[in-house]
Amino acid sequence: MECSYCGAELICEDYYGYTKHAEHYWEYPQSWIEKEGDIYRCPNHEGFQSKEDVLEYLGREDKLEEYLKDCGYSSWKEVVCESSTHHVSGSFYTDKNDNLHEGYPC
Repeated sequence: MECSYCGAELICEDYYGYTKHAEHYWEYPQSWIEKEGDIYRCPNHEGFQSKEDVLEYLGREDKLEEYLKDCGYSSWKEVVCESSTHHVSGSFYTDKNDNLHEGYPC
């Protein structure tokens, strides 16, 4: 799965689901969750690893200075993937059909 904003490979952090057969939880602790999908996070939600990654994200090197100025940043190290600002800290999740959604499953 790739981040729809920066194209980075998403990191699978967990899965989510709902409780089924809660009355048997103590006997079979792993059988009480019906998995709905996986939870992912963009690796760039807190910043990019290199200046080259930032330039690739912005699309052109000449956009960097303009972008930094517009955002009030002093360095490329402050640039984060847009998924961090518009959604829940770079989170994504899949549904039962493996469709990727932005945000965190509620």
